[in-house]
Amino acid sequence: MLQLHFTPEWFNGWGFSLDTIGLVIALLIAAFSWRIYNMHKENRYAYFALAFVCIAVGFGFKLLTNGIYYFEPIRDVAAGVLKPVAGPRLAFADLFYRAGFFLEMAPWLGGLLLLFFISQKPRERLHKYYELTQIGLFVYLILLISVVSNFTFFVFYLTSTVLLSLIVLNYYKNYLNNGNSNTLRVMWAFMLMLCAHVLFVFVFLWSGLYFFGEVLLLAGFLVLLLTYTRVVAFRGVKRVA
Repeated sequence: MLQLHFTPEWFNGWGFSLDTIGLVIALLIAAFSWRIYNMHKENRYAYFALAFVCIAVGFGFKLLTNGIYYFEPIRDVAAGVLKPVAGPRLAFADLFYRAGFFLEMAPWLGGLLLLFFISQKPRERLHKYYELTQIGLFVYLILLISVVSNFTFFVFYLTSTVLLSLIVLNYYKNYLNNGNSNTLRVMWAFMLMLCAHVLFVFVFLWSGLYFFGEVLLLAGFLVLLLTYTRVVAFRGVKRVA
């Protein structure tokens, strides 16, 4: 059976649980971002919500593919459902796994790319032809990278590491400009996610790095959720930049 990630055997159940928590947190971040958008009517908060919906979708497909791979009852149910289209003895089952991996990675990269645009200096976008063509090019590259990552997984993590590095740098520049403590917290949240993805890049050297990466990724999500909870609780007195 096709396996894409170098996940420690003992971590299978824990990883599934942590990814489930990550999915819930991503949806909560999206919900809080949408509430802030309703308070301030600034489009970047709506885009932020959309970015984390994309990430939640990526988590969802990761849970689906991993659940089928790691848990026999789920695998048996999936085999029964896919048998009519997967061919005799599930000969084409790997194609469905690769489709699942693709649908895991493409939304993740799309969400990170959107977060990169959000973290840049606010200005009106998508009003010029060349900007629209650039977005089209980026979408094409994300889809291409997601296909390639199906065969060489660390390409996905290398790409996400680059995007997260640029996001952290932009939020650091934003903090230097506005001194907003919420901006600093957001920067540290993405810094934790960046560290997680750096570990994921090198997980082929030691599978135990996957555990530490998952913990750091979840910590980054929690810091971001607490920041947005704080903003909503104080009715957006200090905005997230």
